[in-house]
Amino acid sequence: VECVDWTGGQIKNNDSSDDVKNVDLSQVHYLSGPITVEGAQPGDLLKVEFLNLGALDDDEWGFTGTFAKENGGGFLTDHFPKATKACWDIDGIYCSRLDSSRLDWNGTKMWNEREATLVAEEGTDAEKTLCGCLATRPLACLPEAKGAMLGKLGHFVEKSGKDDAWDMVASEAARTVPGRENGGNCDIKNLSRGCTVYFPVFVEGANLSMGDMHFSQGDGEVSFCGAIEMSGFLDLRCSVIKGGMKMLPAIGPSPLNVNPIFEIGPLEPRYSEWLVFEGISVDEKGVQHYLDATIAYKMAVLRCIKYLAQFGYSEEQVYLLLSCCPCEGRISGIVDVPNAVCTLAIPLAIFDQDVRPPSDLEHFAKGIKVIEKDVCISEEGGAIPYDPRLAK
Repeated sequence: VECVDWTGGQIKNNDSSDDVKNVDLSQVHYLSGPITVEGAQPGDLLKVEFLNLGALDDDEWGFTGTFAKENGGGFLTDHFPKATKACWDIDGIYCSRLDSSRLDWNGTKMWNEREATLVAEEGTDAEKTLCGCLATRPLACLPEAKGAMLGKLGHFVEKSGKDDAWDMVASEAARTVPGRENGGNCDIKNLSRGCTVYFPVFVEGANLSMGDMHFSQGDGEVSFCGAIEMSGFLDLRCSVIKGGMKMLPAIGPSPLNVNPIFEIGPLEPRYSEWLVFEGISVDEKGVQHYLDATIAYKMAVLRCIKYLAQFGYSEEQVYLLLSCCPCEGRISGIVDVPNAVCTLAIPLAIFDQDVRPPSDLEHFAKGIKVIEKDVCISEEGGAIPYDPRLAK
């Protein structure tokens, strides 16, 4: 199966971050599929084995970015509101920076209703506490006919406003932005060659789709547009475990409240030395939160960014690096009230200098050099989602 990058080619291999700033997110994700798996029925378990994957021929490059605050944002938008982009050259299993400055399936209704409830709470007393601590907006991406790509039913350019059946489906179809019970946009960095995923089957034929391939990713993909995004191919082997969905625990009000499970393959990056940063659920304003792992992880990421910026990197460079390098995020403590504890572990081998605390601070200060520019940063404000390929 061949896949284009998740934006459908909107991001270019150049020195400008304007394409990230103004990316049209109504179109994403571009997926390959759906593929009908013969014999798959509701209630089955679809076993998908990742035999091989890689970059497409003559397209061996990828990108990492952060969205502008007014067009998607990211995990640390309140600290990094501008769009940025870095491009990478892919060479086999390595990459380097380019020289550049039949259940009663009604899951869709269930997803849309619970996410619409979250959006409706924004600005009210019912708004979740965390919403005031992260600048990412919107709170959820509800069905939107603009940009909808509905597989065999057709693309919005040809169908929108011209086909009643297409318009009806587009107004109800769940966006592919988050992970959900069917798998969805899980962005788990451990899913690679040699992995096996067990998906619940909700519809006849399973309708397996895939895309949004990453060359490398850190836990959390914190900059949002944040792995090394790429086009690529996948060789898969699919088999059906009849009635196997009953093995997935349903936790929630519906028998559809299940999630996939997966086996990690043997080809993960291997590192032996790490520098670990800790965060607790006290935010950057000094406000105490109760066992909030998201705040704790945010603080671990911020501490790592501020620390590594002392070694000649810009904070924007470190932010992108933490999103695309194979760093390890952990919930290290979730029971000792009031603080959740999260950690972020950075492999030391990815740096060309020693980034551990030095024993001689005076000598350290004299030896610092500023890393050459390798991140394109946009001007703040004025992002206008626009895909020039769709201009009339």
